[in-house]
Amino acid sequence: MVVPSLLGKVRTSRQAQIGAVLATLLVGATVAFAVHERSSPTPSCLDRASPTVLRGEFTEKQSIPDPPDAHTVDARTGVSLTSGERALEIGETRAPQDLCVMGWTTVGQQPRTLTWRAMHDDIEGSALRVYASDYVVDGLRADNVEDGFDPRGGDGFELRNAFMTYIRDDCVENDERRAGTVVDSLFDGCYTFFSEQESGDVAGESLIFEDVLVRLEAMPGPYGTVDPDILGHGSFFKNFEDGGRHEPIIRDSIFLLDDDCYSGCNDWPPGTSATDVTIVWTGTGDFPMSVLPGMTLTTDRSVWDTAVARWKSRHGCSTVDQPCTKLNDPDPL
Repeated sequence: MVVPSLLGKVRTSRQAQIGAVLATLLVGATVAFAVHERSSPTPSCLDRASPTVLRGEFTEKQSIPDPPDAHTVDARTGVSLTSGERALEIGETRAPQDLCVMGWTTVGQQPRTLTWRAMHDDIEGSALRVYASDYVVDGLRADNVEDGFDPRGGDGFELRNAFMTYIRDDCVENDERRAGTVVDSLFDGCYTFFSEQESGDVAGESLIFEDVLVRLEAMPGPYGTVDPDILGHGSFFKNFEDGGRHEPIIRDSIFLLDDDCYSGCNDWPPGTSATDVTIVWTGTGDFPMSVLPGMTLTTDRSVWDTAVARWKSRHGCSTVDQPCTKLNDPDPL
């Protein structure tokens, strides 16, 4: 099944406008952003019969409410230019098992100067929400949305090869507390990295982060103020401190913090285990969190910059004018 663009053919002037937006999004100072070209990821997913294909430009929410089990959504050339809603929602009527979501790009169209309160209460939305169990999201690209990825439904999600920038609330909003894995992904500008809003029984469940790069970014009007001239961000992990949440397992990852969190940084969630995790602290004074066993603290910003450059090179998005040609099929680690 092919889901066509809502706009049909894009006029030349509109193409130029979109190209300018995609080429000039900000990450730190200036960063590349372009829709990645088709590659050859995960053959088992792309070899499945009768995939749902999302292709072209979309300006309204897309929904795939009841996909079958063992289904693939091929959204590698789908681009959402929306604001104030979930760009793509899958499985809200029937949550499938063994789903593959390949690609999907969302660029929020609301002003980048909106406060946290305006984004959270008035705009809302996310790049992708999936209701499923034992599924893969591979190659999600998101910029300037309230939340990046919202796992829902059942346990067993795997988010891999994600690239997110300027996420105005949670890069991953796991508020239903689903077990899963985040691997080989770059989160280069989150207000908050990972949220678990609801408490409950998580016995025997795992929440694993492996080969991830995470940077918090100060944004206008953080939680606690509506003044857009005040900049700030939240914490790496949100709402883990009162029990009934997962105990994260973090491996081979780097976290960058440029300054203290606006309302004070939450510490690592209770029970967090770390192996070969580097914390880059470039703020003033002491690092405002614990340094757990298995973590190394450094003030050398080049550690982060080198890791990001390598990640972008592996995924084919290392220069300003080059699309991410290998976002789903990166070079080996």
